Amino acid sequence: MAVASPPLRALLPVLVALVASWGLPAHASRLPEPVANGDYELRRVGAGDLSWLGRPVYAASLWTPAGRFDGYGSGEPVALSLWYQRSFSRGELVRITRTAWRLLDVADERRNAWANALQGLWNDVAPGDNLTAVVLPGRATRFYNQDKLLGEVSDPAFGPAFLSIWLDPRSVLPDLRARLLGAESVVDSR
Repeated sequence: MAVASPPLRALLPVLVALVASWGLPAHASRLPEPVANGDYELRRVGAGDLSWLGRPVYAASLWTPAGRFDGYGSGEPVALSLWYQRSFSRGELVRITRTAWRLLDVADERRNAWANALQGLWNDVAPGDNLTAVVLPGRATRFYNQDKLLGEVSDPAFGPAFLSIWLDPRSVLPDLRARLLGAESVVDSR
């Protein structure tokens, strides 16, 4: 019976961690099954990956029926899909969202009400998990994971405010914003 040498055995946890942290860029080219098989006929507008300090965070993609984002005036659904490549607690996700809204000057009372709604909808995420927001303009925003509908926020103002985190020209993620909106390559002007 062959037994792994001690150095190889010591590397096993590191190798497992590396494999678990590899990016999942192929996910950005698809929607989770509950959205893809639902009532929405969506085509991808653009996609990009977010990394923080060299570590992948998520693969993001933006979807509309026309395959381009013309704003919310068209009355067509808009979906933002995030395939996570690292773990976050529900509380961390809500805190990050609140901070992004604060940076975009979303009013405190709205931030608080919406954050409370998200706290009740979202779950913790791990690598390979999905969170997709489907904004139905003038109506609710529905949240899905890779398995099911999680719930919705009925306030029609919520969806555009939520997507503004990625799509507003003032977004703190300008390179990802450009890719989501369909830019093939982005030159960093900073």
